[in-house]
Amino acid sequence: MTGWRPVRDRIAAVVFLGLVILSAIAITWTLRQAYAVSRLKRGVGDTWFLSASGARWFRLDEHRQDVPLSQIPTHLQHAFVAVEDHRFFRHPGVDPIALGRAMVRNLREPGTVEGGSTLTQQLARTLFLSNKKSYGRKAREGVLALMIDAQLSKEQVLELYLNRIYLSAGVYGVETMSRHLFGRPVRTLTLAESALIAGLARAPAALSPWSNLEGAVDRSHTVLARMRQEGFITAGQEAAARSARPRIRPYPGATDPRNGYAKEFLRQQFRDRFGGDHPPDWEVRTTFVPEMQALAEKAIGDGLRRFGRSDLQAALVAIDPRNGDILALVGGRDFRTSQFNRAVRSRRQPGSAFKPLLYAAALEHGFSPVSVLEGLASMAPQGPEEWSPRNASGETPDRLTLRAALLESNNRAASALQQRLGSRP
Repeated sequence: MTGWRPVRDRIAAVVFLGLVILSAIAITWTLRQAYAVSRLKRGVGDTWFLSASGARWFRLDEHRQDVPLSQIPTHLQHAFVAVEDHRFFRHPGVDPIALGRAMVRNLREPGTVEGGSTLTQQLARTLFLSNKKSYGRKAREGVLALMIDAQLSKEQVLELYLNRIYLSAGVYGVETMSRHLFGRPVRTLTLAESALIAGLARAPAALSPWSNLEGAVDRSHTVLARMRQEGFITAGQEAAARSARPRIRPYPGATDPRNGYAKEFLRQQFRDRFGGDHPPDWEVRTTFVPEMQALAEKAIGDGLRRFGRSDLQAALVAIDPRNGDILALVGGRDFRTSQFNRAVRSRRQPGSAFKPLLYAAALEHGFSPVSVLEGLASMAPQGPEEWSPRNASGETPDRLTLRAALLESNNRAASALQQRLGSRP
């Protein structure tokens, strides 16, 4: 027994240390999540980027447009509550009845991970977690839902939910879906249209109206039946909405390529500095001029079309020489086909891009376009490594005007001009 005691003490110490570590991890996670949840009390809103003139130009997230709960029709609110969480206004963020029913099903069907998710749990998953099905994720989801319900009112939770819920085709929130689907703001939706949107939350990909309109309409009938059962609508209203055939707009397609490179560049700059969390209704002032941006994109498009090759790319940055402000930026031929921004992400040697700046400096120092650079064929090697500039063609005329040298992008002429500028007082 004497020999067993030290072993037992060591096991107890390891277990105690493990419990301390696990407790510290749990407390740290809880505090961090509580702080993140507290920031939700700031409400909803859009962050707008302004042009150089101060006018609104574009939103931080064009796939989502937040609106206050007062602008969301009551029948749309009731539709989501009825079909997704009919005890929403009575539970503390987690529905014990739905949770118990889900646990029984999980025991009866091994491998099933169902949690009877409430609207609050869905919001927690959307904001803070992934869609991975696991017991660990469901546990974190439940804790977060309780935190959210404790700090926010039911109206605040519902407002956030309706503005953040994913509804298919890359669209988040009921306002954006209403505009994409019906071409109208959400406040104008009918009962039938509201039921159609509410039905998408269960399976956004499978029920997308643009690929499965019949399935989406069938699901909307289920929503209407649940609304009648919960007392939100009458049988007559349900029948009238069932007989209405919602008219949807064609799928809006890929991202609008106009200003695409400039917008994504500014969005990334913002996220690098402030992250994904920011107060609603921020305004970000930029130096970009939308009219100049349109001209820059046209110049790139027109210039590339002259070559008759679809595989060529180009980039352009227009800068105000007085203060260095970026006025326009284009990172490629077409943002829709390639989002790689060659203006800011390409890693190439500057090469001849410096030459226009060099020649501009020469003009400011008294040279003219017809000034002649001489002795180009017999330039002495420069630097300690005896390096001498050469041209790709290997041919070097002895004399060139500034205009001809710039037109040919002549390396020896640029080097000679740099020497002459450097020798001036």
